Amino acid sequence: MKLYIDRKKNCLAIIALLIFINISHLAISQTSVFYYDNQSKAYPNNQIVRILEASNKDLYLLGKISDSKYQVNKPSLIRLDKKGNFLKRKILPAKYLNNLNGMILLPSQDIKIFGSCKNNDKYYPYESTVTPDGTVRTKEAGFSVFSTWLNDVRSIDEEHALVVETKKVKTGKFNISVYKINTKNNEQEWFKKISSEDNEEADKILVLRNNNIVILGKKYTDDLTSYVPIIYKLTPEGRQIWKKGIDVPRNFYSQSICVNRRGVLYYICGYTKETTGLCETRIITLSSENKELRHKTFRNISANGILSITNSSFIIYGSNVLVKNNRVVTKAKYIVFDDELNVLSQKQLGQKDVPDSEFSKKKFYISPTNSDLITALKLSDGRIACAGKIYMPNMRNIKNSPKRNNALLLLIKKNW
Repeated sequence: MKLYIDRKKNCLAIIALLIFINISHLAISQTSVFYYDNQSKAYPNNQIVRILEASNKDLYLLGKISDSKYQVNKPSLIRLDKKGNFLKRKILPAKYLNNLNGMILLPSQDIKIFGSCKNNDKYYPYESTVTPDGTVRTKEAGFSVFSTWLNDVRSIDEEHALVVETKKVKTGKFNISVYKINTKNNEQEWFKKISSEDNEEADKILVLRNNNIVILGKKYTDDLTSYVPIIYKLTPEGRQIWKKGIDVPRNFYSQSICVNRRGVLYYICGYTKETTGLCETRIITLSSENKELRHKTFRNISANGILSITNSSFIIYGSNVLVKNNRVVTKAKYIVFDDELNVLSQKQLGQKDVPDSEFSKKKFYISPTNSDLITALKLSDGRIACAGKIYMPNMRNIKNSPKRNNALLLLIKKNW
């Protein structure tokens, strides 16, 4: 009997230790999930494209809201506290808005939003400056003789930012341009056009620690039916240092790039594998001299972006494609990995996460939600904020129930 009691005590001690270890692990890898209803019948769809952290730690989510047919778009600015609690929402005026591509904090603490409009098959830049409460100070729709659309914006310091755009030039080709602006007085300090005989479009812009510039883009065929990735490295004044093409699956539909403290570039692209229909993400690392160092394929995720979160860890974010009850479902997903490309942590939204967990209790919905992560930001307290969209399906036995994409936010807390 004594031996049995001792063994039982030992087993209980081991179980208690395992429970403690598991709780400790959960405590440092907690992911909080939030979604925010649009509360707009005219614009039921929203997808978050940028996140910004204010000096008071409030979060701003820039979303592109659309009507039910996705024909009319407006900018939407959601303000949250640092815990993700909703504070305010504002729909901003915009005519012919096509896309939103950037958001920066000005020295005045106002917010400047960048995007593009489209009217009669012609693109032109869109810029809007709003106060922290969403009041519009200025709204500009840039004029251009040739089609021009903004692609990305990156702050350099408190008073300067870089903007990269794609412009149709006199030859009829599309080329990339980059310029530096003073955010204090809104003046352009320099402008550089990256001339090319090919059709090229920008996607992302990076500023390195030595203020060199990296631009990620696509080079198209003459008939614009296919493309391959290209990377430009420029001096701080916009002069070209090198240009590199990358060999990846030609059916990729998203790409992104980041850099670590040693200057190594981490390139990713998300795509669907044609033989299986499953999604994958290819990652390739490049030296500062554009030499390819290593590569890896992450399966069951189509990443929209990559973010460096510490000196030796990174996060890719996007979604995974599943088949449930003969339905194709996409679920928001992220993977954290180290500089050797080893997976450290990952999470995919499921039935135990809101709002699916709420729907399963109330039995309102006949199918699971669909979700995707589009943008991410490392916050000042070390957390990672990922945002995108979550699609709310039809409700059971309710006629004309709303189908809509709502704003989605994940706050990830972990000691990386």
